[in-house]
Amino acid sequence: MISTITLIADDAYETNRVSKLKAEGANFVPDGTGPKVYVVTCVNASDWNEIHDYIINENEIDGIPNRKIECTDDCKACDRMASYEMSDAEADQLKLHSKVASVHLDPDYYQGTFRGVFERPLSTTNRYGSNVKIGRDFDSNFFPTTPTADFLGRTGASIYRHQQKDDPWDGIADNTIIDANPSYLGDGSDVDIIVCDESAWYGHVEFVKTGVGEPTYFVGDNVLKSGFATSSQNGVCGVLDCVLDMPYYLDPDWFEGDASSRLMVRWDGTVVPVESYARDWWNNNSTSSRSSKYVSTSNGGTATGTNDFGAVTISSDYTRAAMNGSNTTEHTDAGYHGTPCMSQAYGKTAGWAFNANKWHMSIIWGTGAVSISSCFKITKIFHQCKPNRSFDNTKNPTISSNSWGRAIGVSLTADYYFYRKSGNGNDGVFYNPSSIPEYLKYVSGGNIAVPSPPTYSETLLGDDLVNAGVIYVVASGNYNQQQVLGDHPNYNNYIGNEGWTLEDAETNNLFSQLFGLSFITNRPGFPASIGQDSSGATTIFRTFNIGNLASAKPSNTTEQKADGVESRTASCMGNAIDCYTIGASSFAGVDKNWFSTNFNRYDGYYTLDGVQSLDSEDGEFGGTSSACPVTVGLFATKLQHNRTWNWSNLKDWLANQVTVQDASAFPEGTEAITANDSNWNSYTNLQGSLRRILWDAPTSSPTPPGPEPDPDDPTALSPGILLLAQPGGGLLFRPGDGMSIKKLI
Repeated sequence: MISTITLIADDAYETNRVSKLKAEGANFVPDGTGPKVYVVTCVNASDWNEIHDYIINENEIDGIPNRKIECTDDCKACDRMASYEMSDAEADQLKLHSKVASVHLDPDYYQGTFRGVFERPLSTTNRYGSNVKIGRDFDSNFFPTTPTADFLGRTGASIYRHQQKDDPWDGIADNTIIDANPSYLGDGSDVDIIVCDESAWYGHVEFVKTGVGEPTYFVGDNVLKSGFATSSQNGVCGVLDCVLDMPYYLDPDWFEGDASSRLMVRWDGTVVPVESYARDWWNNNSTSSRSSKYVSTSNGGTATGTNDFGAVTISSDYTRAAMNGSNTTEHTDAGYHGTPCMSQAYGKTAGWAFNANKWHMSIIWGTGAVSISSCFKITKIFHQCKPNRSFDNTKNPTISSNSWGRAIGVSLTADYYFYRKSGNGNDGVFYNPSSIPEYLKYVSGGNIAVPSPPTYSETLLGDDLVNAGVIYVVASGNYNQQQVLGDHPNYNNYIGNEGWTLEDAETNNLFSQLFGLSFITNRPGFPASIGQDSSGATTIFRTFNIGNLASAKPSNTTEQKADGVESRTASCMGNAIDCYTIGASSFAGVDKNWFSTNFNRYDGYYTLDGVQSLDSEDGEFGGTSSACPVTVGLFATKLQHNRTWNWSNLKDWLANQVTVQDASAFPEGTEAITANDSNWNSYTNLQGSLRRILWDAPTSSPTPPGPEPDPDDPTALSPGILLLAQPGGGLLFRPGDGMSIKKLI
């Protein structure tokens, strides 16, 4: 029997969530024991065809319902799962089969019940021809009411701090404005960045080529530019939507087959799909909606291998107006979180990878936004099916930015905690709201990030995209929660009812089976927990789990992890944190939905075809939500020059090139070792984290940022390029005008 616990929910959030999903016609789990849509996952991919055939045909096999059961979704994007319509009793019977790993209600089919229940955005909240103003801990001097031309191209510590290992504000007040020209080893060229977040405003000047206040080598186009296909032409907005624009990129022949009906010119000049055709391309595994090469043979197509991905559910409410906006109208969906995340990943003043291929996908929260399952499917499909780079026939790296996570409150009526216990359920320690153990008491906001069970459908889909080679980067959370790796003694800590075993906390409880929630307290949460490798002695995490470095420093000579004061959230910590990146009160482009103060830009307005845009503004973004896209942007500049790198290579670079800070510059504190250790009572204690602050460390053989050299003439240098010896090996090409050799060596 499944143990039950009481969930303390955010009533206002839940009411709004249900209302929006009812309005868009989403399915909710029906009452009663009658037929429902269940996801069935197999232990091994090799078992799926056998189990599938048994389910859809009558049989006399134990553990398999003996009737023909309809398959509602064969989920071609994953080779270990499919969805079927069956009764609760039949689902319970199927769970007992030895080759079946999991049977649970389909969260993608029943989006009304499941979408967005526990997911929240984790917010609370060079480049140039001359020096610009760079701020760290902002005040009115950095954000004047009427910025002058001196503030054109201004940027923040998320760029300048991470340019070098040592803090450029060392020895000076953190509110000091530095006049300098940030340098960089790469700009993200030919790397695909996907920001998976709320709806966002594409018309913000951060993403538009205007010729004003931009990095010297800023390109400002997108992959659907002139020359891509017959109808394509240059646009001035660099951002494309994964749902609405990606189908043309993956399948240009089909859209060009009837260009007058299927294609249109977007507000910025880019030729893009007509919305309905783009949505149909995902929704329909049919030759009437896409090229034969992407249609299953059973449906009359020729798709094989990775091209045979079936269908992905897209709502008719997923529109450009709602999710993207234009130069003169912001996105009509109420999201505020996506714009700053995008700006810090690839914006022209706030982002590292300003010349990356810029993608965005609206997920979970907006009306019509894609589900987590669909997000994972689309990301994997894109990575495997996108065209190769023309001049060397190689595929661009894909890196995904995820400033969101799944969390539960520690104020559940879970009356026992299990800290470094055997996990047999007999050694839990009783607690109540007045006696919460110290390791949980000091989590910020009473929340903890939690992983999803390894057999849950969303976890399997996430595993698949990591297996496919997507670099997956995650905000660790703003919970002041210790998150640890598989060899740490706190790895199996959990909370639960009296008598719960570790398995009960991980998979055998109501919320794990309904919503993909576990009650493990010290592991990386979902989605950081996808892509785990448990084949060895300890579990290895192949995602990147990012902590938040504070903008405000405790002294002029030391830095600290975000403690929740300036950003209203305290960063997670522990040895599962890959690195710390500026996130608290950081510089970002924001839209009108921004919940805090908006600040004017000198270049806030621009004109297209004689029409003046809306006013673009900046703000102070915060939390690991900010640290994540900043990290993604810098990672992209490394993948640009190391196109075959996988997650392991990137982690090696962090370990061997980025390394760690001196203890005097980044104090770590004493790691707590008991559940009630007084060392938990600190919001800056790293609790076993390495003192690793991300910076633009070289790789063994960096290649030039900016335009690619002529592949037929590898010795050719463009005019105005300075050639310098790079410490640690290799050569570094840099724009020659106005560069500081001191900064480079």
